[in-house]
Amino acid sequence: MNGRRLQFGLAVIDDKLYVVGGRDGLKTLNTVECYNPKTKAWTVLPPMSTHRHGLGVAVLEGPMYAVGGHDGWSYLNTVERWDPQARQWTFVASMSIARSTVGVAALNGKLYAVGGRDGSACLKSIECYDPHTNKWSMCTPMSKRRGGVGVATCDGFLYAVGGHDAPASNHCSRLSDCVER
Repeated sequence: MNGRRLQFGLAVIDDKLYVVGGRDGLKTLNTVECYNPKTKAWTVLPPMSTHRHGLGVAVLEGPMYAVGGHDGWSYLNTVERWDPQARQWTFVASMSIARSTVGVAALNGKLYAVGGRDGSACLKSIECYDPHTNKWSMCTPMSKRRGGVGVATCDGFLYAVGGHDAPASNHCSRLSDCVER
């Protein structure tokens, strides 16, 4: 990769690894790089419109989505979609809540944004995006507030794993060993 990164998004499309946004030191990035393990080569792709770190990234029905994050000044509710065929980013509907350190995963044709931070607190809320209607809707929340939550799907279920209950810079922040489904 070009430089070292923190708080980036990571996804796989067509057996290639995509590294999206993040931070390089104090600078928030909008860059996208793709690693092809067969050729062992990195390619620089068109950047997102928005600089984002702490974003969530997932692939849903072909396109990749960059969800929320922080642009260095503000928490974001905006979402960009990467079209791998056209090789371009476009904005889709924004979430109702700005979320950084958000967990994102695809399940049953929908994209889920789980927890994260809104600037004042960690969240337990979950939003669901339907790409066919281009709309987000609120889902049943988690029982615990979590930023930096790991999210994945398995056997038709969405799992939220770990995270923290306050910004990491807060001395009262507690790490979570909780798993919710």
